[in-house]
Amino acid sequence: MRRTTRAGPSAADATRQYIDEHPSIREGLRDDLVNYTALARRIEGETGVTSEEAVTVAVRRYQRGLSIEPPTLEKVRKLLGESRLEVHARVAIVRLRDDWDVVDSLLALGPRILTESNGRRLFEMIIGTRAITILCDETFLAELRAAIPAKLLLGTERGLVVLAFRSRPEVAEIPGVLAFMADALYRAGINCLETVSVHTDSLFVFREKDSIRAYQALSALVPAGPAPSSR
Repeated sequence: MRRTTRAGPSAADATRQYIDEHPSIREGLRDDLVNYTALARRIEGETGVTSEEAVTVAVRRYQRGLSIEPPTLEKVRKLLGESRLEVHARVAIVRLRDDWDVVDSLLALGPRILTESNGRRLFEMIIGTRAITILCDETFLAELRAAIPAKLLLGTERGLVVLAFRSRPEVAEIPGVLAFMADALYRAGINCLETVSVHTDSLFVFREKDSIRAYQALSALVPAGPAPSSR
């Protein structure tokens, strides 16, 4: 009886997947800063592919593909270069179980507290499939907790920082904008707690200990923009 074995991924497939999973290597290839032999040996050692020559060929082929940049990438860079980056400190995240009765209360509460603060404070509500997340200024916590039954509350985290991109309306039409920003954070090894996209605003939430490095990574994407404001 003939025994069949399942073939592993080809050198080309393994190489492509490896580079896709390592954005920093992808950027290095795009800028022609990578030693092909060293990268091929690394991919060979970590994926189990046994042909260094085949991996090297696949790396070069991948790089040639990068040289044909999608036209949207330049649009992404231009859009972010014209965006404004704002900093919001003393932010809290409130998480609660999904309950439509409490949603009505929160929807009624939001406009009132925003009106009282002249609409210049942060208040975002994200309704997921299993939970509700509220992102807000810490000054709203007392009123929020009064509106949320204790049995629904999953947790509260304070002392957070939000970095918010304010972009032109075209941000909704250009693919890859959020991915470009997220990749900058990934390459810097920074953990983002939440990401919210609302029309022209792209919000990233960080713990205070990560906020300075996060600001450095994201502000590098908006060199042409004015100085960020903190409120």
